[in-house]
Amino acid sequence: MSESSAPKPAASGRWTWLLFVALAGLSWGTYVPVVFYGGKELTTDPTKVSGRLMSILCVGVAYFFLAVLIPLGLFLSKKHAWPALKATGLLFSGLAGVMGAVGAIAVIFASKAAVDAAKAAGLPDGSYRAYIAPLIFGLAPVINTLVSLVWHPKPGSPWHFKLEHLPGWKLILGIVLVGLGAFLVLYAKERAESASKGAPRPAAVAKAEQPADHSETHEVHYEWLGYVLIAGLAWGTYVPIVFYGGQELTGKPGELGGRLMSILCVGMAYFLLAVLVPSGLMSSGVFTWPQNITTSGLVFSGLAGVAGAVGAICVIFASKSAVDSAKAAGLPPASFRVYIAPLIFGVAPVINTLVSLFWHPQKGGDFMHFGLESTPDPTLWLGIASVGAGALMVLFAKAQSEAAPAKPAGAGK
Repeated sequence: MSESSAPKPAASGRWTWLLFVALAGLSWGTYVPVVFYGGKELTTDPTKVSGRLMSILCVGVAYFFLAVLIPLGLFLSKKHAWPALKATGLLFSGLAGVMGAVGAIAVIFASKAAVDAAKAAGLPDGSYRAYIAPLIFGLAPVINTLVSLVWHPKPGSPWHFKLEHLPGWKLILGIVLVGLGAFLVLYAKERAESASKGAPRPAAVAKAEQPADHSETHEVHYEWLGYVLIAGLAWGTYVPIVFYGGQELTGKPGELGGRLMSILCVGMAYFLLAVLVPSGLMSSGVFTWPQNITTSGLVFSGLAGVAGAVGAICVIFASKSAVDSAKAAGLPPASFRVYIAPLIFGVAPVINTLVSLFWHPQKGGDFMHFGLESTPDPTLWLGIASVGAGALMVLFAKAQSEAAPAKPAGAGK
């Protein structure tokens, strides 16, 4: 009787979660180049971090609008009922927001550090920046899948760790290909750096070089990789944490209130870390406010926040839709959910790298510059292809598990 009250997804609806996955991949894939340009437009003195803090603040404001005000409006207008506010649901949804915010902030600082490292090596400013997203999105799905395989939280009791079943070889191969792709992207970066040593250095670079700075070059050189690692770890844990938080806040399967409350918690975490903290640091005098706040800087930093928020919201709805689809197919609830992050993080680096290679906005709000300025190292393309092949392998494993006949839980034979 109660089964009939919960509507099953139609056949076409069983693929809805893939639509959310695609939207998340597109959104997060464009986040890095857009937020970099916004931060650059807000930065007048490269040695100061105020422009980056202002960029973070704009991202936080966008999240506050999309992930706090809109859900609150839907609740207060009684479009959706408030869910039961469980402590574990609020805690883990907020923790997911912290992970997302930490990753977003790390990306902003990684972009600046990558430019500094490229200048120190005598390379064009964007030489290392093109590798940031492929590395982050290569690391994140591996972290996510490992967490999803061993962490199985129960309602009201999150601390359950166990490898319930060994993953199929196709899923493992897909993850390996994604990791291999990330390695090849990093290797391409090393080749670009070593090749530059024999190339003639630009006059401006040669003039700016000082012998005393040589010792600092190595220190700055790999700082951006530290931020990349932090972002990959943070975003890799986001999906399973936000799923559990939303699950804890969801009463009945058909209700949307729990997911909206989960989005609201994510938005509040962003508001704390990406609005209140930067505002406090600049208002207290620890850092100064940017001298020239340009419209283009505010717009593109805000657009980056919109892209990040849309991706985060799509992940939440993809998780719910994937569970509904698995149940409709007679599979365990987590059967499709384990593929969400590998697919998102397979699409995102390809989108990001293509955008970074062809979009070259100029300082001063002149953002309509498109073209291939230099031919990338073939290893970079091989790395991107490996990431894409890994994502396809994960998708193939998903399709095969869906085609397999479901075994009733009570079947003895």
